Amino acid sequence: MKAPFGSQAFANCLAGALLGLALFALVGSAQTETKSDDSFDSTEILLPPDYLPLRLGNRWFYSKTDSRFKKSDDVKIEIISRPIIKWKTWYVFNQLPFVPGLEGANNVLVRYDDETRRFVRLTQEGEVVLFPVGFEKDSEFAASVDEKQQVVPNRFSYLTCLSCADSGTEVVFDRGVGVVAAAFIHPWGTESFELTAADVDGRHFGEPIKQEKPSAKTRRQGPVISRADPRLSLTVEKTDLEARLSLKVRNPTDSFLSLFFDTSQTYDFVIREKETGLEIWRWSKGSFFSRVRRNVALRPEEVWSYTEVWNFKDNERNDIKQGVYEVTGVLATREPIFSEPIDVAAP
Repeated sequence: MKAPFGSQAFANCLAGALLGLALFALVGSAQTETKSDDSFDSTEILLPPDYLPLRLGNRWFYSKTDSRFKKSDDVKIEIISRPIIKWKTWYVFNQLPFVPGLEGANNVLVRYDDETRRFVRLTQEGEVVLFPVGFEKDSEFAASVDEKQQVVPNRFSYLTCLSCADSGTEVVFDRGVGVVAAAFIHPWGTESFELTAADVDGRHFGEPIKQEKPSAKTRRQGPVISRADPRLSLTVEKTDLEARLSLKVRNPTDSFLSLFFDTSQTYDFVIREKETGLEIWRWSKGSFFSRVRRNVALRPEEVWSYTEVWNFKDNERNDIKQGVYEVTGVLATREPIFSEPIDVAAP
């Protein structure tokens, strides 16, 4: 495949970054054969969701090389929060320097839009596509053929400066892992990122990750406040007459979690019909909670526990019909956090 920007210097820079691909051969990626036929339209190729896995706690470690200063740095990218904004779940990256225009940005909100089948990010103006293929004429996906002989993208190329002789970005993805290599060419020189290790969706790839220790300066400043989300776990114990609902809220980090509430309510339980999604019971319905803004810290490894009983009636105290119902636990923060739902056959 030809160099995307007609630049041998950029191709050489990318070749160094692509060495990181060998590290992740164990992933079993489907990119086994590069498509040499240029007949496909790159603007019609969409990036599958598992090319940038979105899950709270996912993290990637890179070795960054800068030709200007002839030095290497370690870079960590992680998903630090999962807020729900206007009924949409977003994933907050501490940084995402591989995306045009986000080289120095912090707290980047990203989600995968199932309708358009594109990654989008949230800005003050609204949602914009994360990778501008189809929106910028100098942006494209190069593609490979998977084991089913289907065209899939594995390389994003973008000419970022039309007036420059050589200025561009190329990012390489591996399915199920994320970005494994990236190269940037600037008027002053080149930057390259090579993935050395990652924790993605509960799996570890690459080198062992060193335990990060806070510096003495950080320890003197008091407790560290994390921006991650707490971990919610829901259990249901069913009898013939009722179901006992238990919600546990745990801080999985070694830092304090700062949680914001707009009322005195801390938790909730919601029951919906599995087939229709219709809400038939909510623990908090009919209860009064004072309007008070609270900022509560969940200590490292601390667990909050809440238990309520559902007597197989709806919120109007009517007996429910026999069927399958979906139970969800809720942490009633300013942006509510939901547990994974559990199906219950009732009554």
